Amino acid sequence: MQISYDTADLKRCCQKREVAEERFGRTYADRLVSEIADAEAFDYVDEWHQILGGNVTTFADNSFQVVIGSSYMATFVSVDENAAFDVNGRIVWASVEYIKLMSISEVQ
Repeated sequence: MQISYDTADLKRCCQKREVAEERFGRTYADRLVSEIADAEAFDYVDEWHQILGGNVTTFADNSFQVVIGSSYMATFVSVDENAAFDVNGRIVWASVEYIKLMSISEVQ
């Protein structure tokens, strides 16, 4: 699976532990960088979702959020032009290889 980023700043934050540490603290930085690396090891988004279990929430707008520790949430969207959709128009995550990280926000 391949992950792109909504902004260059977000990419830097997720790929450089020291940048993530400045923004989120050591514990969350480690978790974030590890989570992104783990995600890229899967072929399809559905495989990652299965491992995440209750730490992922999918939405009707074909986006999903992943819990990063107890304080942060990462929001992703599909950018896979070859993604399949079910009869209800919802994305079939087992067909998605390309996603984009849109934001990391504090859990409200």
